[in-house]
Amino acid sequence: MSDWIALATATSVVALVILAPGLLIAAVLGLHGAWRWALAFPAGASVVGLSTLIAGLVGMRWSIIPVAVTFLAVILVCAGIRRFLLGQPPRAIAPSNGARSPYAIAVVVAAVILSAQFIILIGSPTNISQTFDNVFHLNAVRYILDTANASPLWVGTMTSAPTGGVPFYPSLWHALGALVVQLTGVSIPVASNAILLFFATLSWPSGILLLARVLAGGRTAGAVTAVAVAVGAPAFPLLMADYGVLYPYLAGLALLPAVLATLAAITTGSREAGMGTGIVAVVGSIPGIAIAHPGAFVALLVFGSVVLLFAFVRFLRASPLKRQRNIALIGAVLYAGVAVAAWYVLRPPAAARTWGQTESMGQALGEVLAGSPWSQSVNIVILVLSIAGLVTALRRRSLTGDLAIALFISAAGLYIVVSGLPYWTIRDILTGAWYNNAPRLAALLPIAWVPLAAIGGDSLWTWLRARLDTRRASSSVIVAVASILAVVTVALPQVINIRESLAAAQANYRFAVHSPLLTADELALIERIPDLVDEDVRVAGSSWTGAGLVYALADRPVLMPHTLMDYTEDIDAILDSLDEATPGSAVCEAVGRENVGYVLDFGTQEVNGGSHPFEGFDSLGDSDAVELVDEEGDARLYEVVGCD
Repeated sequence: MSDWIALATATSVVALVILAPGLLIAAVLGLHGAWRWALAFPAGASVVGLSTLIAGLVGMRWSIIPVAVTFLAVILVCAGIRRFLLGQPPRAIAPSNGARSPYAIAVVVAAVILSAQFIILIGSPTNISQTFDNVFHLNAVRYILDTANASPLWVGTMTSAPTGGVPFYPSLWHALGALVVQLTGVSIPVASNAILLFFATLSWPSGILLLARVLAGGRTAGAVTAVAVAVGAPAFPLLMADYGVLYPYLAGLALLPAVLATLAAITTGSREAGMGTGIVAVVGSIPGIAIAHPGAFVALLVFGSVVLLFAFVRFLRASPLKRQRNIALIGAVLYAGVAVAAWYVLRPPAAARTWGQTESMGQALGEVLAGSPWSQSVNIVILVLSIAGLVTALRRRSLTGDLAIALFISAAGLYIVVSGLPYWTIRDILTGAWYNNAPRLAALLPIAWVPLAAIGGDSLWTWLRARLDTRRASSSVIVAVASILAVVTVALPQVINIRESLAAAQANYRFAVHSPLLTADELALIERIPDLVDEDVRVAGSSWTGAGLVYALADRPVLMPHTLMDYTEDIDAILDSLDEATPGSAVCEAVGRENVGYVLDFGTQEVNGGSHPFEGFDSLGDSDAVELVDEEGDARLYEVVGCD
C-alpha cells in the first residue's frame, strides 16, 4: 500500500483502539452527544494505559489482548457503578442541543484545519521528527515490540538498569505505537505520525471546544472564535510536535481539556452536569493522562485545583451546616496534602530541571497577552479576543466567566514564572514539574486562551449585532458580515502565525543534506542495513549523530539506543577504544559480551548542534580493527574485524 494509505490505516487503528472502548464506557456511564465523544478519548487512553501496567505486572505479553481484557474489566466496573451507585438511569452529562450544536460543527472544522496543518508539517508519512527526544521515542516502540512489555515501570530500562535508573517512564504513546505496528505492519515512523495526527487533530479539538462551550456558552459566535484560537495558536499542539519532540506530553495535554470541562460543569451547577457521572468520568480519566505524561497530570492538578477552589468557596458561601462544613474542610486539607505531595514526587530529577530563565517577566507578560509565547509573532486574533474575553468576564462577574479568568491567570502565571522569574528556588518549586522549561508551559496557554476567546468573540458579535440592528441592516447583510468576520478570524492566524511556525517546524521533518539528526545519506544507508547485518548482532555508533535510530528504523539492536543513558563498563570500553581493538584486548572482551559486530560512522554532526565525540569512533577510517562494508556519501558502516 502507498505511504498515505498506510498512514490513514494506522490512524484509523489508533482511533479504534482508543475510541471503541472509550465510547462504550461513556455510553455505559450515561454520557451523551459531545460529552460522550470528548470523554471517550481520556477513557480509552485510561484503558490502554492501565493495560500496559497490568500486563507488565502479571507477565502478559503486550498486544491487543491485554487491552481487551482491561476494557472488559473496566466496563463491568462502570456498569456496576451506574447500576448500584448512580441509579438507573443516573442524571447524566448530556448536551442541551444535540449533535447539531455549533460546537459539534466546530469540532469537525477544527479537525479538518488541524489535519491540514499536520500533514503539511510531516510532509511524508515516513518522515520523522529530527529532534533530540525522538531517538528515545522511536526506539522505545521497538523496545516494546522486542520485549513484549509496554509497562511504564519497564520502558525506561531501555536506557537504564532494570533496578534503579528510571523507575517510571510515561509509555502510553509508545505502547500505542507498538500496537499499531503489530496490527497493521506499518513502519514505526508511520505509526508515530498516525498517533500524532490522532491526538493533535481529534482529541485536542474535541476537548478544548467542549471546555469553551462550558465556560462561554453554546452560541455560534463563541464556537467560531474558539475554533480560531484552538487551531491558530502555535503554542499547542504545533509547538509540542516541533520542540523536543514532546510526543507523550502532547498526548497528555490533548486529553486534559475534556476532563477539565467535566470538572467545571459539575462544580458550576451546569444544567448539563450530573455530579456522580462527572466524578466517575474525571477519576477514570486520570490514569490515561498520568501514563501519557506526568507533566500533563500536574497541569490537570493545577487547573483542577482552581476549579475545585471555586467550588469550595461557593459551597462555604451557601452557609452549609456545621457538620457539612467540617467534612468539606477535612476533605480540602486532605486534597491539598495529596496535591502538594504529587507536585513534589512527580518532579523529574534535579539534573533534568536545569532550564534557565529565558527573558524578563515583562517580556513574558507581553507574550502571554499578545498570544506569542516562546518568541512567536504577535497573534492579533488571540490578542483581541482574549482581551475582549477578560473585559467581558470581569464586567459580567458570572461563575463561569470568573473561572475562565482564573484558568488564564494560572496558565499565564506559570509561563511568566518559568520564563522570567530570576529567583531559582521559587521558580523550581513552582515549575520544576515541567523541567523548568518554558515551551512546556507555553503549551498550557491555549487551554486558557480558547475559553476566553469564546467569551470575547461572543461579546464582540453581540455588540456588533446590536449596532447592525440599530442601523436596520437586512438579514442578508448581517449574514454577510458574520461570514466575513468568521473567515477572517479563523484564516488570519493560519496565514500569519501558523504559516510562520510551520515553515520553521518543517525542517525538523525532512531528510536533507544537513538534517539535524539523520541526513538523507544516513537514512539511505540505514535502509540497507537489514540486508547487511544479522538480526541478533548489535551495531555501535553515536546516538548523538542519529546512528542509534538503526534500532527503530532497521530493526537491529544497538549499543546506544538514546543519547542519555547509563553506560556499563563494557559500553565505556567500546566507546573509548573500539578503533584500537586487537585480539585478546579488554575492548574485544567487551565487544564479545555486548555482541557488537558493526559500527556506524555518521561523522561529527550532532543533533542540537552538540559535541560529544567518542574516542573509539574517531579513527575508524584508518583503523585495522574495522572493515568498510557499505557507504552512502559520508555515512559509513564498518564490520568489527579486529577481535577475530
